[in-house]
This record gives sequence, C-alpha cells and structure tokens, in this order.
Amino acid sequence: MNIIRFNRHELFNGEWMKFHSATLREVENFYLDKNESWFNEVYNMLCGVWDGYLYTEMLESAKQLGLPTHITDRIQTTIQFIEKGIK
Repeated sequence: MNIIRFNRHELFNGEWMKFHSATLREVENFYLDKNESWFNEVYNMLCGVWDGYLYTEMLESAKQLGLPTHITDRIQTTIQFIEKGIK
C-alpha cells in the first residue's frame, strides 16, 4: 500500500471540503441502500484524505468493491486534484 502525504489544510478550500464530504455520503448511501455497512478499506482511505493521506490504490479498490461509476468518478476527480496540487 503506497501513501502520498499532503497538507489537506493548504490544498482544500471550502468547495473541495464539500465535494469530498459529498463523496463520503455517496458511499454511505450506496451501502445503506444495500443494507450493508460502509466501513471498508475504501471508506477508510477516503477518510484518510482528511488527514492528508492519499492512498494510491484507492480508485482501483473502489472499482473492485463494485462502487458505481458516479462514485468512482468523484474519487478519481479528488485524486487528480490532490496530485495536481502537490506537484
């Protein structure tokens, strides 16, 4: 598992905070609709973003778990934003 450290406080503005919060809610709702727990490795990785941890396998793991495209697209957008911001 590879981790990229970044300063979320410097990188995320209010709009990105809302975007990432909405992504977490989308994951929660996806599992609630299936009457399953959302506490899994991908949700943990997404929560890690708040602490400045970007897990390099997060998108692939989300796809392997079967998260819908509208959620994996949001995850990909977040990853790209972070990667661009730390270069």
